[in-house]
Amino acid sequence: MKAIAALLALAASSLAWGGTVTGRISIAGPRPRYVKVGYVGVPASGNPITNLAGMTIGEYSGSVTCTTYRPREARLRWDPKRGLRFEHTKLPFGHYLFWARCDDNYMDWRVVTLDAARPSVALTLKCASSDEGDVWLVVVGKGDYNVRVSPLDKSGLAPLVGADVPKGAGWDADVKGGALLLQGMKAGLYRVDLRSQQKMGSARSGWSAILTDAGTWSVRVVAGKHREYKLTPSTRR
Repeated sequence: MKAIAALLALAASSLAWGGTVTGRISIAGPRPRYVKVGYVGVPASGNPITNLAGMTIGEYSGSVTCTTYRPREARLRWDPKRGLRFEHTKLPFGHYLFWARCDDNYMDWRVVTLDAARPSVALTLKCASSDEGDVWLVVVGKGDYNVRVSPLDKSGLAPLVGADVPKGAGWDADVKGGALLLQGMKAGLYRVDLRSQQKMGSARSGWSAILTDAGTWSVRVVAGKHREYKLTPSTRR
């Protein structure tokens, strides 16, 4: 009985790492110069995980595989005739946000649940220049700030609870000159988190920063439009 229980436990463990997501990236419009694919996930353990792979695409075929988090692997392939294909393997069962980013800011994404009933999923993500818009984030007042931007679903809610989506599938940048311009973003809703930062250290010893929440906004990117949002930091410290 103990031997049978051990075999069942081994089979369950193997199955729990048996998730696979494959797919293609359709390109509508000019071909991007650089493409990345990745995910942020919350497996049954509750500890968020991420991975990504990216490459420059051009006239010749190529591929790249990230093995940093083995047994999990992220793979991206480019063929001028067949297009872009990606594959994420050995994923523990759980909830995921899978994404593809074209050049700097255009990102398409899907939320997927992998489990014993649905261990494998095929996705089609897109890069469409007709769906691009720009956002100009202007911080009102002086000071050093950091901005984090992450996608929201159509209802304005976070698409994946329990994960650091801005870090794994978003934008995290310091504001220079009081404003941040994000060009060529996919149309849709986004969450913007503004954080004041107090830098410490030196160029010799290295820099670090104390970050303090200074406000949260929802912004909308509209295809073909350039929209400006003024961010007025909260005064609480």
